[in-house]
Amino acid sequence: MRATAPLCLLLSVIARVHAFVPGADGPVSNLEAIEGDSATLLCDASTDAGDELMLLVWYKNNAPIFSYDARIETAWSNPSYDTSARLKPELLQQPTSITISDLTERDQALYHCRVDFLVAPTRNIGVNLTVIVLPSEPFFLDELGNKVKDKIGPYHDGDTLVLSCLVIGGRPPPRISWYSGHTLVDASDGVSDIPSVRENELYLPLTRDNAESLTCKASNTHLRPPIESSLHIELYLPAYNVSIYWVEGTVGDVLQAGKPALVKCTANGAYPQPDLAWWLDHRHLTQQSNQSWSNATHTSVSLLQLTPAVSDNGATLACVATNPAMAPSRGSKADVITLNVTYSPIVEVSRVGDGNPNELVELDSLHLECEVKANPPVEKFTWYFNDNQITSGSIWGDEVHSQKLFVEEATRRNAGRYSCAAGNTVGETRAEAINITVHYPPECAERGVVLIRETIKCNVRSLPTPDTYFWHVQPSGSEVQHLTTGSPLLTLAQITGPLTGTLKATCEASNGVASQDQPCVRIFSLEQLRPPQPRQCDLAFEHDEFHIRCMPVDNATYYELSVWRMSPSNSSLVLERRGSMGFGARRALAQGGSPEGAVPGGGVWLVRGALGTLRPADEAGAAACNRYGCSEPLLLRPTENLLLAASPPWWHFVMDKDVGISLGAVVLVCVFLISTALVVRLARRPRHKQPAPVIQVLQLDDVTRGYIDNITENKVRASCSLRSCSSGYSDGSAPTLDDAAPAPAPLIDRRRKPLLTDHCWDAPPPDVTLTLHRESAV
Repeated sequence: MRATAPLCLLLSVIARVHAFVPGADGPVSNLEAIEGDSATLLCDASTDAGDELMLLVWYKNNAPIFSYDARIETAWSNPSYDTSARLKPELLQQPTSITISDLTERDQALYHCRVDFLVAPTRNIGVNLTVIVLPSEPFFLDELGNKVKDKIGPYHDGDTLVLSCLVIGGRPPPRISWYSGHTLVDASDGVSDIPSVRENELYLPLTRDNAESLTCKASNTHLRPPIESSLHIELYLPAYNVSIYWVEGTVGDVLQAGKPALVKCTANGAYPQPDLAWWLDHRHLTQQSNQSWSNATHTSVSLLQLTPAVSDNGATLACVATNPAMAPSRGSKADVITLNVTYSPIVEVSRVGDGNPNELVELDSLHLECEVKANPPVEKFTWYFNDNQITSGSIWGDEVHSQKLFVEEATRRNAGRYSCAAGNTVGETRAEAINITVHYPPECAERGVVLIRETIKCNVRSLPTPDTYFWHVQPSGSEVQHLTTGSPLLTLAQITGPLTGTLKATCEASNGVASQDQPCVRIFSLEQLRPPQPRQCDLAFEHDEFHIRCMPVDNATYYELSVWRMSPSNSSLVLERRGSMGFGARRALAQGGSPEGAVPGGGVWLVRGALGTLRPADEAGAAACNRYGCSEPLLLRPTENLLLAASPPWWHFVMDKDVGISLGAVVLVCVFLISTALVVRLARRPRHKQPAPVIQVLQLDDVTRGYIDNITENKVRASCSLRSCSSGYSDGSAPTLDDAAPAPAPLIDRRRKPLLTDHCWDAPPPDVTLTLHRESAV
């Protein structure tokens, strides 16, 4: 034991003197180890047969650090190296090894082992140990030199990221690499201005694919994985995919009008959460359901309850995903689908052709079309006329189940309400009816031309109503008169000439479609328009002449009186004279007290006329007249009392017309002769002073004096008619059954003729004035 220490010291001295030369003294292997880890150095100490191990020594850079003497089985370690028992030899296994733990940078060196054998020569084996010093964890600096940790941003799609990754220390110097996800984006190294610091500056255009996560890796050995640090990039992204899906309410993506459907819109890849908006054509739908968002998958979902209308067929339904953090031009994406909305047909009837769509002229063609809008297409058509289904045949022809209805020559029978119905797989719809009017020219209707009172009416049928009427009227004995009116009425006042007989009236109407083909003709008798015969008339004698008085008759414009005298043969009455009385300059009226025909203020107006003189056999007639002729006259004969009251005094013959003319002529002749004689006598008489006038007194006889005295006090007797002596119409009274002789007529003062208004006549008794009528022999 005492020889061991000196031996080891000797060996160490020898080792310092004799340094190990790699390759020349023995092979060298390389070994790497991480600082702080352990390294196992191998040494082949195997022996051949007949030989034995004598000594095993390990050197660090030719300085012994461990030895083993097999002869005495003693191990030694250098106390200056193995200060903490870091060396652990393994000598029982081949190859032998020595393990160095807790490696430091100082442990990096060239190690070799020397093996001495009893027989064999010495063996040297070298191990070049490299101690790897790992770098620090990478950290990040932005382009402004600010340290960034965990997250950077926000950025927009397409922006360029400028970022530096720095690593402190490390031996050998580490290599810095940038990874986006698992993709290497940059592996260039750079030297920082700071000692012992490695830097890699990254310029990265940001896209959806490289901005999910960014990692910086630093590595200087294969013995350990790279040291890495990750950084999340906040990148605003639009949705990369927007899709619309039908959830319910459809059959094969086909909608039905009025039936609700549920549609879903999904937007993927947007960040932050996008706004999902629904648009139907250009109309924004605000009734969308609540929007959901998944941050893990960056998926946004919106549901829409849609009830399509007919007008939505063919419309576009769009779901627009808009990133609120981005400009709409960069952050919007949409999906658009076209709606297929099925509905029962929408039907409308229209007439094909020019002019008014609801009117046509008779014998023109009628062409109707069933305008339809439907999805799916219409399968059948049905036509209706006046709410009755049209069947083939008759006036409609055979094509009654097509979209068009055609009548070649329409008549007024075709006028009415038309409608059509169209059906498809969704349902059947009937259109609102349109009314077709068929115009036709005028034609006579009913009795054609009729006379209503004093108006002629032209009865025609036409459509439209005639606006012009052409009249051709011909009174009996006159020429044809041509008149035009705008109404079917023609008053007789518009016809000139007499209308006392018959009237032939012809009318033709025109309504703008065509003129009347056959005119309406009729001949009227105008006798029905004449006034009725007077019923209440009476005779009276006053003012030295006979008068006839009558109650007014309806529809009479004037009255005619006549005097009928017995013919010389006493066989018939002959018209003596005829005159007018009534409404004119010669009318005479008197006010009575009968309630019939009363006028405002009380009383009755009577029509009267002067007859002159009447003889015992004469008759007086009164007839009511208008422009259409006169009625049959009412004939009255004066009674004996009336004739007696009308008898003139004895001297009345002088007032007779014939006698008066004769006497007047004689007086004129006598005056002429006397005047002539006086003139001649005066002419022959000598001129001398005129004598004084002589007053001659005429002696009158008693007759002449009585006549003169009675001229101003002449009294006339009132008369009464044959019909009624009790009537208030006459000034005298007729004999009654109780009187044997007629009472004397009251006297009338003739000195002053009374005014018309001084006489008030009582109404004639109805039993006399209305019943007396004698047939005339005329």
